[in-house]
Amino acid sequence: MAAKLSDIIDAIEFISADPDLDSEAFLSLDSGEIFIRSPYCDEELANCPDDVDDSTEYLPLPHKHDLDLGVRLVNEFVAEYRPSATDDVYAMFRKPGAYPRFKDWAEREGLLDEWYRFEEDSKTAAVREWCNENDVEFSE
Repeated sequence: MAAKLSDIIDAIEFISADPDLDSEAFLSLDSGEIFIRSPYCDEELANCPDDVDDSTEYLPLPHKHDLDLGVRLVNEFVAEYRPSATDDVYAMFRKPGAYPRFKDWAEREGLLDEWYRFEEDSKTAAVREWCNENDVEFSE
């Protein structure tokens, strides 16, 4: 059974938001259902089967950094939309709290909507590619 691409993306976003990287998501190779294991889930959401670590039955979903959707993505965006600011944006990422500063910068530059669109398109393309590389059937 095919998994919904939007469900896979949502699960990747959830586990990637965990600053300690303790959250995991698994895709059932049989049903296409996604299971979350996280210290931030309540009992209802944390519905992992006992055999979720069985790689013949479940495929772990990647974190966004595994898909190269971190700083590299910001650099690609800046190179395309405001190449003259490359050094300034690069400097933002030398210190903690870079993403809020980057989004403030994008808003001041009138690029925030373009950033969100670019980020969403890039994320969707990366997840589709990951699905194809891992023989995961998905539906839109």
